[in-house]
Amino acid sequence: MGTTLTTASTKKTRNRARLRILATTDLHGHLMPHDYIKDQPTQGGGLVGLAKLIAQARTQATSENTPVLLLDNGDTFQGTALASHLAEQTVSTDHPIVACLNHLKYDAVGLGNHDLDHGLPYLKAVAQALHMPILNSNLRDIDLTPLKSSLLITIDLGEDAPAPLTVGIVSVLPSESAAWHSHHLGPSATLADPALTVALQSQKLRRDGADLIVVLAHMGVGQLDKSATGVRAAQTLAHSRHVDALILGHTHRRMPSDDYAGRNGVDIHNSTLSSVPTVMAGHAGSDLAVMDLELSHDDNHGWRVHQHKCSLRPNSGDVMPDADICALSDRQHRSVRAYLKQPVATAPHDIHSYFSLVCPSQTQHLTARALYTLIRDMLAGTPEADLPLLASAAAHGAGGRDGLGNFVHIPKGAVLRRHIAGMIPFANSSVVIRITGAQLHGWLEHAALVFNTLKHNTPDQMLVSEEVPAFQFDTIFGLHYQINPAAPPYARISQIMYDGAEVRAEQEFALATTQFRVAGGGGYLPTPATRIIATSNVPLQDGLISALKNPQSNPWAEAPAWRFASMSGIQAILLSHPDASGYTSEIQHLDPKSVGNSKAGFIQLRVTL
Repeated sequence: MGTTLTTASTKKTRNRARLRILATTDLHGHLMPHDYIKDQPTQGGGLVGLAKLIAQARTQATSENTPVLLLDNGDTFQGTALASHLAEQTVSTDHPIVACLNHLKYDAVGLGNHDLDHGLPYLKAVAQALHMPILNSNLRDIDLTPLKSSLLITIDLGEDAPAPLTVGIVSVLPSESAAWHSHHLGPSATLADPALTVALQSQKLRRDGADLIVVLAHMGVGQLDKSATGVRAAQTLAHSRHVDALILGHTHRRMPSDDYAGRNGVDIHNSTLSSVPTVMAGHAGSDLAVMDLELSHDDNHGWRVHQHKCSLRPNSGDVMPDADICALSDRQHRSVRAYLKQPVATAPHDIHSYFSLVCPSQTQHLTARALYTLIRDMLAGTPEADLPLLASAAAHGAGGRDGLGNFVHIPKGAVLRRHIAGMIPFANSSVVIRITGAQLHGWLEHAALVFNTLKHNTPDQMLVSEEVPAFQFDTIFGLHYQINPAAPPYARISQIMYDGAEVRAEQEFALATTQFRVAGGGGYLPTPATRIIATSNVPLQDGLISALKNPQSNPWAEAPAWRFASMSGIQAILLSHPDASGYTSEIQHLDPKSVGNSKAGFIQLRVTL
């Protein structure tokens, strides 16, 4: 498939040219700067502001006789209540996300792992309605039509240029994505190694005439060592020496920025990975990435990059909303807000996630109760009904790189649909698996990787690792155990008890969890099919509402599932929402002391373990 862009030329540019690449990533359905869970505007963000930044960047480039490519790097069609609402409707060209991308004339959209969350039929319908291709190069053994594996775009640089510029575009997903979405993709789908895919596709595109190779890599920066795999594999792509420009995403970070200061292979001043120009534009429309490439031409090699400049343009609150994007989004935006205002249950007390990384949170407890009830009813009358039933719940809504908006707070009183939507950020299924005591221990050790290895006499050390997302941290309800962050990784869990007795390695349980965890999401070991007992067809949202309406059905009303082991007064800093200061009595056993706010606005609580 080929696309031609044309730019006029008013003076000699022989052997020299410019290309501007504009990139967005991880929009997650954010069209308007609006938090649907809190039902309030946000300060910046969303495609409505990005559209203004895109227009400004295009106008500037046009005035300088520079052609522009506009690319998106995936996780575009999932992530907000609006996106979930749209996934339940028939897709047409007035689908707001489709209409906005078409209006802005994107040249290509790379596939993100969460774009698979609503199933292949929906994704294919979206791809059919778009005026630009959705690309993926490393999903194999499955029919993705009308998605494309790669793209060649030819750009006319003017009559006085020695040749047009041909850009090849490749798109890769993390290797784990096929397992994460096996329930949608089927057992035959595989994901080829991203680095090998980039090398092979780049060579093919070069043979087909590509001067430059741009990779839409839906993954983070990674390390230069052996950990540079899967979601952290972008460093391996740069090492292939086939790539001229990298557009990253998935981890919701920014590049260029200080996020990667001091990391081997990363030059934050020149914004390169192993000398390859690289950008990553945050998430939810927080930034527009701008990559300006200075090109030179010779008869043997065609056009090549000889200089570059990368920057991020923040989509802050002072960026005026684009009227056209507002108009294309308005009807569905208002419809979703009205739906989310509907009351569905009553909360007997405030429910929040402010302290989910220092004790089992109320949000986790509610999620686990919902899973427990759904699965218990499924197992009734089956041989597995006699197995001890546990439930896991991740620490969703714990701040981190997604910022102050990434917390859950349901006030006492009426629970609205928007509150329930905030409890379940991703589409997921409830699954019950058979698991041994030894496997439970391994599960909990992996969860405890969220903590830094703490030291004595270091009161302002950070409790939680910046490299591990909070949603990797699971609490398993039905057990009682201790966590020691002062111990080395994989040696932090002790005294695992069930029903007053120590859990034996060979002891078997039924664990209610999610399809994402069963598939290996969050870096957990994938669960073999032989250990999957059943999958629930009841939406977890319904389970949460039922659990709120039946507070008496609480199998874990006694002591918390876990606590920190005694560490002789080791202190560390927990980052939380400023509103957490009104609830510190709930963690009084950790003697929390406020020590000011972080640059990102989080309250800093010094806790004693």
